Amino acid sequence: MPCAPRRSVALLLALVFVAASCSSDGDDTSAAESTDTTAAADTTEAPETAEADDSAEATEAAETTDESETDEEADTTEAPAVGEGCQVDTGIGRISSEAGGPIQGAQVYVPTTFDGTLLPVVINWHGLGSDGPQQALFTDYEALAEREGFIAVHPTGTPGPGDNRNSWELIQLDIPNRDDIAFANDLIDQLIADFCVDESRVYSTGMSNGGFFTSRLLCDMADRIAAGVSVAGLSHPDECDPSRAVPFMAFHGTADLVVPFAGGESSLLEGEATEDFTEFFAQVMPDEFSEFAADFGCELEPEVSEIGVETIRYDYLGCDDDVPLIFYEVTEGGHTWPSSPLGPLLLDTLGYTTTDVDATADGWAFMSQFSLTP
Repeated sequence: MPCAPRRSVALLLALVFVAASCSSDGDDTSAAESTDTTAAADTTEAPETAEADDSAEATEAAETTDESETDEEADTTEAPAVGEGCQVDTGIGRISSEAGGPIQGAQVYVPTTFDGTLLPVVINWHGLGSDGPQQALFTDYEALAEREGFIAVHPTGTPGPGDNRNSWELIQLDIPNRDDIAFANDLIDQLIADFCVDESRVYSTGMSNGGFFTSRLLCDMADRIAAGVSVAGLSHPDECDPSRAVPFMAFHGTADLVVPFAGGESSLLEGEATEDFTEFFAQVMPDEFSEFAADFGCELEPEVSEIGVETIRYDYLGCDDDVPLIFYEVTEGGHTWPSSPLGPLLLDTLGYTTTDVDATADGWAFMSQFSLTP
């Protein structure tokens, strides 16, 4: 659920300034903040240090001006099909939504190779206390989106009552006067309408609290999410009732002290746990994943294989509609994003980051195989 402890700030900020100064070009028209991606260094802070900016205003995509040819006899003009002749600025843009309660925003990256055709999209949800731009840096998803030709979206949540850390609402930890499922639905609607997104290829991934939220989307929005990848956090609550079998992958380290692999006391709580939080962190990560496998009619005993020298892969076979379910257990892995470019700097704060697998590249390769339409 959480992101990172607040240490190693100076060193990590130095890396972020360097990384940000090399980021892709793009326009940011938000009145609340601006991001210079062409010359000056980006001032986005590192994943574990800065509070989120949840007040970014919407960046409207340019409306299409292409019209169908006029029939000479009928003298009528057809409206273009969705995605036909789309005109969207490439690079970084921003949108926002009031759906679900508070205003929440998202950073949207459109690859420079965009040619007006419908593109798949990956929505990448941050951890507790982080924000969308930080998650983009932490996972390097925008660079992959540029290479592979998809849209990468990094939303920013808002703090819950009595907390100053940005978060995503979970089934077990309901937030009054807030509905993040409504926000997620509205976000997808906007992406389809304004950014030429292929509605059959909407994917979800996330870290920690964002990983938990991705697993919630499988429970509540299986009709809109073509595939999902959770990193360092997932949950299958009793109320979870997916409308279909969803391709799902997860990564979790056995030495994660924030979201314990086998359940237990989280370092996040520091002895001040409420009953709800104690119960929440008692969840055993591989068991939670296997409950999705049971929902989807998979064989209960997974096929086990070794990946590299420190990662074990569990494949659940025979699932409904032949969807794959894959769980990666990282031996002695910390509360980390496998192969994160920031991993080496976070060893003392989040624990060891494996390079046996890559939660970004491998996650995209997994999700991109699937579509909601045959």
